Amino acid sequence: MFRLSARKLLAAASALILAATLNPISSATAAGGLVVTFEQNDTSGYVNIDFDDTPMQQASSVVADAPDNAGRALKVIRGKASWAGTTIIKDPSKTLLKTGELFVSARVYSPKANIVIRMKIEKAGDPTQSVETNATEKSVLGWHTYTFDFSKQATGTEAFSVNKTYSMASMFFDFVALGPQVTTGNQVFYVDDITFAAAAGGGGGVEPVGKTATPTLLTFESGDADGALVAAEATGPHPHGIFGGGTAAIVPAPVDGNGGNALAITKTGQPWTGANVIVDITGTKRYTSSAFPTVTFNYYSPKAGPVVVELNPGAVQGGATAVVGWQTITVNFSTVAGWSAATEYDKVVIFPDFQVAPSTPPLLYYIDNVAVNGAVTPAIVPKTKPANSKLATLSTTSPVVGKTLTVSKGTWTGTAPVTYTYKWYRCTVKGFNPIKAAPASANKCVAISGKTAASYKLTKSDIGKYVRASVTASNSAGKTVTTTKSTASKVK
Repeated sequence: MFRLSARKLLAAASALILAATLNPISSATAAGGLVVTFEQNDTSGYVNIDFDDTPMQQASSVVADAPDNAGRALKVIRGKASWAGTTIIKDPSKTLLKTGELFVSARVYSPKANIVIRMKIEKAGDPTQSVETNATEKSVLGWHTYTFDFSKQATGTEAFSVNKTYSMASMFFDFVALGPQVTTGNQVFYVDDITFAAAAGGGGGVEPVGKTATPTLLTFESGDADGALVAAEATGPHPHGIFGGGTAAIVPAPVDGNGGNALAITKTGQPWTGANVIVDITGTKRYTSSAFPTVTFNYYSPKAGPVVVELNPGAVQGGATAVVGWQTITVNFSTVAGWSAATEYDKVVIFPDFQVAPSTPPLLYYIDNVAVNGAVTPAIVPKTKPANSKLATLSTTSPVVGKTLTVSKGTWTGTAPVTYTYKWYRCTVKGFNPIKAAPASANKCVAISGKTAASYKLTKSDIGKYVRASVTASNSAGKTVTTTKSTASKVK
């Protein structure tokens, strides 16, 4: 019964087009692989033609504020008729279905769970040449990627035919074959990233798994849920994902990064040595999309040279030129030839100093905070070693055996946290050099064995000697040593 109603309605489409927004239509015939993103650069030729019993009940528009979605999407206000829908492609130059290309996928935001989402593909201007199918699962709340398998037509509708032409596509949210109204009338749905010929079909085939662009930040820290991804191939031929020669290990990050752990790569083999940094081991994730085409990470290079990021499947490569030291690298794949927003890339590979022969001795490269799908790589905060701005001092200058001397650490600057250690010395001269790592050499001093606390109790061994202390301030960027003045007089 739906079929008859839809034919009647679509045959009179010119009278029922309430809102139609057309993008420039591509001159090329789309034989599979057509993607509708609704973005400004979308050349799919999409339309939004609404149909319902009553004018203005079904209404659609392209918006930039869809919930939990970057970029633009099609907003659809559901009409009340059971078969109310929206046409998205209507272009006689396109071929939306053909043998071997019978799958369509679409991201849909639904305000209601457990409803039917239907798609109808037909010949533009001739509804007698059509095929309809429901999404392979009922709806869930929020965003989800749905698959439409046109090798399995909906009950009571025509099957796909190699002898028919399919150039027009319409979607029906909360489709009901019978009944004048549905409960979702006036409710709002969104649709985005409609991909025709999403997988091989042709009378069956394997149903593609809809993968979501989940924000992922790989930090390599202990307890990082995504940290396991780097070790996905640890039991295979590529421990920690390394290939082409060399080694890879999760280690403390070097100076001037953001601290914590990083992936360290030693390049000893081929010029194309690289590491599979993110590998989807769940079968549910994708690492770029039309909304999130970038891969960003913190990168340490011991020399200037190229760093390349590769997405698989397809070995799509983009890159940048690294400088010496820590930096943030961003590769925008939307400008890279061969990249497609429709491809569910499930592996991110990074090549340090790509196609450059390894150095002798081998150099170390570090990768940290790899961000995909809208996650944010933290900015690199430069680290500074401790610097003394006020000298350490002793608590007394009148030393007597049995008296306890205490050294103040003074005042320091530098990246926190800063730790302090102490040493005490007996000296035969009174000289003073405030910054001296080895006061023994300049002031004829001998370190007092085992005395490393901030306080020291004078003993008989100190009689006739001057006593002084050193303070060593340390952080992740390095260490600095300063010494106090010695006691004003010899110990008595």
